[in-house]
Amino acid sequence: MKKIIFITGGARSGKSRYAVKLASEISLDVLFLATCIPKDDEMTERVEKHRKNRPKDWNTQEEEKDILSILKACKNRVVIIDCLTLLVSNLLLGGDDVERAIKELGEFLKEATFVTIIVSNKER
Repeated sequence: MKKIIFITGGARSGKSRYAVKLASEISLDVLFLATCIPKDDEMTERVEKHRKNRPKDWNTQEEEKDILSILKACKNRVVIIDCLTLLVSNLLLGGDDVERAIKELGEFLKEATFVTIIVSNKER
């Protein structure tokens, strides 16, 4: 089953928790692709909380920018990308071509055979 599900909402509003619940209902074969590389104590604490809330048998990979190479090798039935906002921020801070990177990601996901759940913040 191929599908793209986009979850958006305010910071700390339960988006990731909802994505985990939704993925668990679809399949046990899940890749959790985390784009947050914690750079301070607060983010480290939040990342640890998120890790504890995920099933231990899920495949978890952390990559702040080059998620496309991970997705191209993906054999899982469901992928959670958490979070698109941080991915874009990481690309901007790294001086990368954000428009090209997101366009390539979108084009790949349109053809992917797995269910993709994308988590992103919305502006208040």
